[in-house]
Amino acid sequence: MQSIPQLIELFKHFQSSAFIFFTQIEPLILADSIPDSLNSKINNTDFLNLVQDCQNSLQRLDDYINVLHPLIAKEIKRLIKKQKSSSNDRMIPYADFTIDKAPIFEKTVQTLNFEQLLEEALKAGKEIKPVRYRPDFSFEGVCPFCGAPHEYIYDNNGRGQYRCKVCRNTFTVKTTASDEAGIYCPYCGRKLFKHHDRKNYVVYVCPGNKCSYYKEKKKLYKEGHYVELETSSKQYRFRYHYRDFKFDMNTLKTISNHEDIDFDLNKIHFDQKVLGLVLTYYVNYGLSSRKTALILRQVHGLKISHQTVVNYASKVSKLIKPLVDNYPYQLTNTLSGDETYIKVRGKNQYVFFWSDPHTKIITSYTIYANRDTKNACQSIYDCLSKYKNIPEDLLLITDGNPIYNAAQLFFHINGIDFILKQVIGVKNKDEESKEYRPYKQIEERLNRTYKQNYYGTNGYHTLKCANDYMVLYVCFFNFLRQHSSLKFKTPVDDNLFNKDSLMQDRWLKLIELSAQYYN
Repeated sequence: MQSIPQLIELFKHFQSSAFIFFTQIEPLILADSIPDSLNSKINNTDFLNLVQDCQNSLQRLDDYINVLHPLIAKEIKRLIKKQKSSSNDRMIPYADFTIDKAPIFEKTVQTLNFEQLLEEALKAGKEIKPVRYRPDFSFEGVCPFCGAPHEYIYDNNGRGQYRCKVCRNTFTVKTTASDEAGIYCPYCGRKLFKHHDRKNYVVYVCPGNKCSYYKEKKKLYKEGHYVELETSSKQYRFRYHYRDFKFDMNTLKTISNHEDIDFDLNKIHFDQKVLGLVLTYYVNYGLSSRKTALILRQVHGLKISHQTVVNYASKVSKLIKPLVDNYPYQLTNTLSGDETYIKVRGKNQYVFFWSDPHTKIITSYTIYANRDTKNACQSIYDCLSKYKNIPEDLLLITDGNPIYNAAQLFFHINGIDFILKQVIGVKNKDEESKEYRPYKQIEERLNRTYKQNYYGTNGYHTLKCANDYMVLYVCFFNFLRQHSSLKFKTPVDDNLFNKDSLMQDRWLKLIELSAQYYN
């Protein structure tokens, strides 16, 4: 059976022979007469038969190649598609939207208590009784303003508007007390109206045609500055927009709580030194659980299954997470962040990495199913929790993803301010990108370093398992990994270990230290 390289060599040899023949016989066309000795050789019956046989063979070969051609083209297309899908460097685009400054908040309606209103009416001699007659009335909720039950509510206009008999307010089934809180345009002072209801926020828009913001955008449009107004949906945005987030700081605090610890090192089947070896091979060197078990069996003579390796890693991850999250890191006032993605069962999951570019300490590392504003806020909140006192000149460096602009607005509304610098694209088209790109490249290097370890484990079945491994990796990166940029010191260099201690002993020391950070 001929291989592809052998076939190519045969065709190259045939092509070379044909080229030599053409270059030698073609000049004879210019000759007035051909010598009899040469003419007899060319018109020789044996030679002519060889040429005829060659022509017949070429015709059959041409027919066969015509049959192979669509099959070869299909295979080449498949290989190109496979190469593109397996590439780890392709860019996943993100949503493009613009973040305007914060609006003016004024609470125009005060939340009332229907029981208090009933008592006050009774004292004034004007008892409020439930509605007696309500034909075809199907509303079963309560008043969003005073909490009065549906017995005190009646249909106000027959078109979906209801009225409370206690507080005298009108509303619809979609109305909430927060809807009546005044959110006003900072440019013209007009009240905003609800435009979109998204997953993590509600979009409010200023309707005023006399708004200075609207007039300025219209002027840009008339002058031909279309790029500044165009959105990702190829439309032009002229009006002031505000995003009212459906989550708050308390929500982010709740998400950051740690799981309960139910793992006792004294009850494991093997010696604790074996646990240190498992973590060293599995995390430090990025080996799969099967390779880790194989090394322990063939090198150390320890019969341990690959599932036990995974179980140990998962349990230690819970033990050591409080240490990773609550250790008193010595951080500077600069943090750089970036998102990358990994595959979990074939689906994209997003890693929000944040680190101190000067000390190399990773401050946020969670893997999320979505790359959205809420998860960006959660990752920044995890960074802020690492500071005992948040620096007044805190600088965050990111890419051009607008979810960070939305996150900056969210924290500003909640009384936390920081400076946001964004590095746009891969070329320095502005001074800000040129100045802060080195910090961004440090974060991209972190992404690649993590992926080298992650791919060696052959991936995980669930997002939770991927996050368990991430905790161990960050612990290794912050406390155990020597960095050349730090003169081969670890990011956390607090003399936690003896200089001569082995790596497996250092893992056990970290597990021991994590006990003082349990909730």
